[in-house]
Amino acid sequence: MCGRAQGFEDGHAEEALAWVSASGFEGALFATPRSISPELDDVALKEAGELASSLGLYLEVGIGSLGPFGPADDRLSGLNALIDAAAAAGCEEFFAYTRTDRHDVDVPHGEQLDEIQRTLQGLVPRLRAEGLRLNLKTHEDLSSQEVLRLVEASGPDVVGVSLDVANLVVRGEDPVEATRRLAPHIHQTHLEDVALFFVDRGLRRRLRPCGAGVLDWDAILRTLVEEAPARHLTLEQHLGRFDADVFDPAWFDAEPHVSAKELATLFRYALTCERGAAAGDFPSLAELDQDPSPLDRRSQLAESATWLREVIDTIPGGHRGSSSR
Repeated sequence: MCGRAQGFEDGHAEEALAWVSASGFEGALFATPRSISPELDDVALKEAGELASSLGLYLEVGIGSLGPFGPADDRLSGLNALIDAAAAAGCEEFFAYTRTDRHDVDVPHGEQLDEIQRTLQGLVPRLRAEGLRLNLKTHEDLSSQEVLRLVEASGPDVVGVSLDVANLVVRGEDPVEATRRLAPHIHQTHLEDVALFFVDRGLRRRLRPCGAGVLDWDAILRTLVEEAPARHLTLEQHLGRFDADVFDPAWFDAEPHVSAKELATLFRYALTCERGAAAGDFPSLAELDQDPSPLDRRSQLAESATWLREVIDTIPGGHRGSSSR
């Protein structure tokens, strides 16, 4: 993923794509078409798509938020404009995320999900008519079960999943099991590792390069290779900081999906991090609270790629490139 977190300002897609190619990656993901052209200029978007193609790179984008808050008509209008821009860049597939509030006392979370469903239903006829696909990201505000229900209700032929494994732990889910639940619908990925530590209210997540955290990448990648239609493994190293307040009984009221088995897995991950930090074999929470620089994040993306290639080479049917499965 190329964006401000990695030191690439909006409107400088050429610089980002040149770095992606020179660094041995196979494609680039931009948060929205505005990251390529802030004005959504069709010529600039087309040129970025053509440049990616000439460099032998795939190009992916997002189309922003599906809500649920704000005027529905404005939201649909904005999403359709970004779909137009994604198409101008040559993308027939893109991801979107949600911004629900699980603790809103005025609008229950179920009603928020209903509003997102209506937004998806407003886009589905266009997606189907034009042969496009929208992939719903496993954002930090949704459980994998909620994402799955939204996808199945909208129509899996045009709505899929954009898997962000690190976000799943925020909702008390084991990324291995959540990946298995979502696998048939995963068409895009946002891959990075996590560290987990115990804090007063529960678990604190910090982000790590793949292989430098505690996630079981052999299990995650095996599921993606064997069961998911995703053609690419796209990496993301961002800034998000979140806690899962699992020591607060009220937290569970808004998390009906949480299972004891998966929560126990997260506790085991946290214990591994705590013991490793105490032995000096793993960074401490205080060390991980120091934000990496954009250049450091670029290095972390390279570290992730190296690790994942090594793992995937051990999987029957795995591959090192994006052209075959």
